[in-house]
Amino acid sequence: MKQILSLFIVLVTCITFGQDLPKEKLYEAKKQLRSGNNAYEKKNYADAAIAYQKSLAEDGTYYKGAYNLGNSYFNQKKYKEAIEQYQLANKLAKNKGDKAKTNELIGDSFKKQKELEKALESYKQALLKNPKDDILRQKFIAAKKQKEDQDKQNKDNKDNKDNKDDKNKDKNKDKNDKGDDKDNKDDKGDKDSDKKDKKDNKDGDKKDDKENEDKKDQNSDKKDGDKGDDKKDEQQPGQPKESKLSPQQMEQLLESMSNEEQKTQKKVNAQKVKAKTNKNEKDW
Repeated sequence: MKQILSLFIVLVTCITFGQDLPKEKLYEAKKQLRSGNNAYEKKNYADAAIAYQKSLAEDGTYYKGAYNLGNSYFNQKKYKEAIEQYQLANKLAKNKGDKAKTNELIGDSFKKQKELEKALESYKQALLKNPKDDILRQKFIAAKKQKEDQDKQNKDNKDNKDNKDDKNKDKNKDKNDKGDDKDNKDDKGDKDSDKKDKKDNKDGDKKDDKENEDKKDQNSDKKDGDKGDDKKDEQQPGQPKESKLSPQQMEQLLESMSNEEQKTQKKVNAQKVKAKTNKNEKDW
């Protein structure tokens, strides 16, 4: 809405510039200007701005209307809108003093927005039109010093940021290096574990081989034993077996056998005598 109003004011200015306005419009423009000034003195800057806008609507070439409207915006901290009105007032100004003043106010508005480069340029233009203004010169020097400080601060901030970025890079690099060391340790641990597993497997294989060899030896002994038994069982019939009796036992055994043989012989002889007796009796 404000931009449309500003364009309307500029349009009215272009149409009416160089032309005489009816007395009624001039009267109304001045009336609204006085109303705006009253509100401005009471620090009712918003009401003052409305009155100044109405004044410009009646007379778009009214320098005081644009100038005062810029001041009302400036006091409301609407620096962008203030700059637009000061620039309009600068175009409408008819002497160097007014042009110098509007350039100075434009510089003040840019300075409030921290746009020091533009502020210095505006102050420079003002000094070219009014070089004897000490206050204006002081503003220019102060803005220049502030610009130098700002540039230095920006440079320091940039250097600090670069240093911080470098530190972060180094930190990340160290972190990555530590991560690599950890990975290497893990790899070493895995390798040691693999070596241990291989050693255990090797020992296990040796143990298994030893157990298999023991089993093989046992089976071999058993087989040999079986073969020995088979050979023992395969001894030829009638082959005298080795006696395990002592000589005394052998002598006793022979004596017992002799006694038995004598007893047997006596029985046989007795039977023969009996048989002969019976035969003789039968013949009778």
